Amino acid sequence: MKITLTNKRQFTKSSIDQLLIEINRINGTALAPTVSLCHQCYYHLPAWRYHKDGKVYLVKNCSTHGLSHHMIESDYEFYRNLYYTQDNPQYNFNGGILIEASDRCNLECPHCYHLPDNQIKDIPIESILDRIKQFPIGPVAEGKLDRIILSGAEATLRPDFAQLVIEIKKIHSCIDVTVMTNGIQFGNSDFVHEVKISGLAGVNIGLNHPDYIDHKVVRRKQIAAIENMYTENIPISYISYTMISLDEVHDIMTEICSNYWHPKNFRIRYGSDIGRNPGQQRIFVSDVYKAIEIWCKNNDKSFERIIEADNNIYHVMAKVEGKDIRIIQWCDITDIDMEELRSGPWCDFVPDGITNFLHQIIRRDVWKNQNNILPDTPPLRYTVEYALTAEPLDLYKLC
Repeated sequence: MKITLTNKRQFTKSSIDQLLIEINRINGTALAPTVSLCHQCYYHLPAWRYHKDGKVYLVKNCSTHGLSHHMIESDYEFYRNLYYTQDNPQYNFNGGILIEASDRCNLECPHCYHLPDNQIKDIPIESILDRIKQFPIGPVAEGKLDRIILSGAEATLRPDFAQLVIEIKKIHSCIDVTVMTNGIQFGNSDFVHEVKISGLAGVNIGLNHPDYIDHKVVRRKQIAAIENMYTENIPISYISYTMISLDEVHDIMTEICSNYWHPKNFRIRYGSDIGRNPGQQRIFVSDVYKAIEIWCKNNDKSFERIIEADNNIYHVMAKVEGKDIRIIQWCDITDIDMEELRSGPWCDFVPDGITNFLHQIIRRDVWKNQNNILPDTPPLRYTVEYALTAEPLDLYKLC
């Protein structure tokens, strides 16, 4: 559906009051106010969390499309026992910001949110540098950003990738540069040596879809990439996997537990209705968490939740056989809860403010993949300059 830009007023006293009236009407128990997105016109709008029958829901109210209800967690007890904190820098990502360095890619992962374009030219280095210079760069202790995370599609396809790293590092002495990659290029030892010299501070490698586990060419290059990074002492921040089915937990956990890899953490997530995989069945972080916990029990592997991590309804940290695992389930445009996204990793994929990665990939899907407009700007509360304040949300202040 294409929409036209109009000056809609979403945050009104009557629209907010109606949320609590609606929760009372269905005999739900109100939990907390939040902000979401309309899944039809894409505006930011008022919403309220509530629980009923052991599940957690979001009711949101659009001035055009009315009230709608969406489950955001299938297990209220799991939700109720989440421990929220941003106090441990080992686990939070508040100092990093993702930027797109290329729209091209050398894989076709079935879950990809990006939808690569291999005919397009890469963004000039100068344009990337100009954008970074507008970011609040500085020490994380001062609430600023000190890590640029190059992403794509596949940023390493740039022939000037190493030079891009060098030029970014010149902007500010505190900047570290890392990259999100599928690892294919890092299977080339000459490339790895070149980026090591450039000062690349770390790699986030996505082994991604389990179909690649049995793909001899792709997986051989990815495993060579991991070995090359260990050889060159380039830190691996995480190794990630994305599932289309929970049946894939077995192969993923077997690979994690049976190898010598020891990145800062592993990441496992189920797909979501964004980008290349529309209609993905909706599950929740508790479902992924329980599937991994059960696998560990059945395979005599240790499993414990990391309480002091920055857990929320989209990711929970656990330790399996001494390895940290970030168990993830992304939201989509139907059930995004902005109060859960007032933290990093930050992202600059779309115009109108630096916000959380999940918020931005959903808006990017609307803007780039669907070729639609972004009808409004996010409330300042969710931008990097304001998001880490402790003040509780008052929806009426957004009126």
